[in-house]
Amino acid sequence: MLDDDIKRFVHTEYARVVRAVAVVCGDRERAEDAVQEAVVDVWVKRREVGDLAGWVMTAALNRARSRWRTAAAERRAFERLAQRIERPGAAAVTPSALDERVATALSALPRNQREAVALHYVLDMSVADVAARLGIAEGTAKVHLHRGRQALQAALRAIPEDKVIDHVGP
Repeated sequence: MLDDDIKRFVHTEYARVVRAVAVVCGDRERAEDAVQEAVVDVWVKRREVGDLAGWVMTAALNRARSRWRTAAAERRAFERLAQRIERPGAAAVTPSALDERVATALSALPRNQREAVALHYVLDMSVADVAARLGIAEGTAKVHLHRGRQALQAALRAIPEDKVIDHVGP
């Protein structure tokens, strides 16, 4: 793809494609990000496409769909974690408080357990997929998940509401 073709697209079609993607995904900022990523992909990889606007639209929509699936998987994972950590008589755990408590508890896990738990519960990957992604045997992945769940459950019960961090460490 020639630089002139991309420049022409940006000046003539970019705004229209962003509007179309924003209508589909419901968020102009996300649409702009997705369209920009698609344009950069064409430019960096020097892809030859016949209909640049159509290709960018399709690529941007695919990126938006991928983000929706990831967000939905994260919501399901946090709902499952919330069900597991709620204690009788305790106040309901709000999503933001749960996020902070989970991040704090996850940061205390050993790296292999933290990775397995995140892949399985946050990204909703199967045990087989977790094992493949981490390059370990399925049995080992199951052990990491089991130990991670136990440690996470104990850590979540032990963390006072006012002792949380805002990120997960390396």
